[in-house]
Amino acid sequence: MFNQSKILVWYAVSNQKVLLGEVLSHSGYDMASLWRGIPFYQDEKGDLGYRLSLFDADGREIGAKAVSSVFVEDFLLDVKKARV
Repeated sequence: MFNQSKILVWYAVSNQKVLLGEVLSHSGYDMASLWRGIPFYQDEKGDLGYRLSLFDADGREIGAKAVSSVFVEDFLLDVKKARV
């Protein structure tokens, strides 16, 4: 089993990634449960380039999901509230 260490929230612009936020494993989250609970965004016409990537403890990307802009806003707000 992988030791998941972080989830990055990013936006795809051309061939570049713009980092919007991250959730680290030491933030009190169970990364595996959090990752499994994140829904895929499956509307290809409305795909605006928002993505989440799951990284293991060695820094390798082991998963990626397209997500909606609304989900990203809610996800980042929830993470920010949990840190306070």
